[in-house]
Amino acid sequence: MMKIRICVSVALSAALLFSGCTKEAGEGGKAEITGTVMRQDVNAAGSAIGDPYPFQETRVYIVYGDHTTSDDDVRTGPDGKYSFRWLRKGDYTVYTFGECDCPGKVAASSAKVTVGDNKDVVTVPVLTALNY
Repeated sequence: MMKIRICVSVALSAALLFSGCTKEAGEGGKAEITGTVMRQDVNAAGSAIGDPYPFQETRVYIVYGDHTTSDDDVRTGPDGKYSFRWLRKGDYTVYTFGECDCPGKVAASSAKVTVGDNKDVVTVPVLTALNY
């Protein structure tokens, strides 16, 4: 009887130990999320002025999984490109802000992406920041 209790106890402990090791989205992997931010000038009527162009030195934010605030941020390079490295598999939201004459004085542009494998390189659809 004692032997059965020990075996059951060891089995339950092992199950709890391994279930607690599930890693959620965030840092600590080998995956990467990359993308580009373009800036689009817009007139007061909301119509585009010219073509979009790379948005240099603007901040891009990332949210890990179901978190409610940003977990990290990077700046775009001269070509509007950015990269978040060393991520684990999971769901992410990437966003940036443009400038507008609206409540809050900013307009957000965001995309949700999923890293399916620990070594994935996921490219976010182009984020367009509106500049009113």
